[in-house]
Amino acid sequence: MSERTCGSCTLCCKLLRVTELNKAEGRWCTHCVKGQGCGIYADRPPSCRNFECFWLMDAGFPDDMRPDRTGIVVMLHDENSAVLHVDPARPDAQRQPAAQEWIDGLLRVYERVFIVCGPERAMVKRP
Repeated sequence: MSERTCGSCTLCCKLLRVTELNKAEGRWCTHCVKGQGCGIYADRPPSCRNFECFWLMDAGFPDDMRPDRTGIVVMLHDENSAVLHVDPARPDAQRQPAAQEWIDGLLRVYERVFIVCGPERAMVKRP
């Protein structure tokens, strides 16, 4: 893993479901201190502990692709696929160049990319 940090990005705290906290996808976690991080970081549940943000994993990703800047959180789904979680407050994010960069790069490695934006779901497969 790279030496990157989340900084002021807390978008995963909004977009991802946390079953242990009954936190629905697309809603801010009650433990999130927006712009700062998790208010229960030391005691956060396994879903949060195990989450790996692609932007954090590789310092080669440009800073402007940080989730709070793109409106997109990217994560591994399984060994053959990844997921782009798009902020429903920014549905245009999935049509921006950053989203296409994510999709193109991910499809070089994974067979498919799932795109989640609120209730909308889509899948893109490797050509």
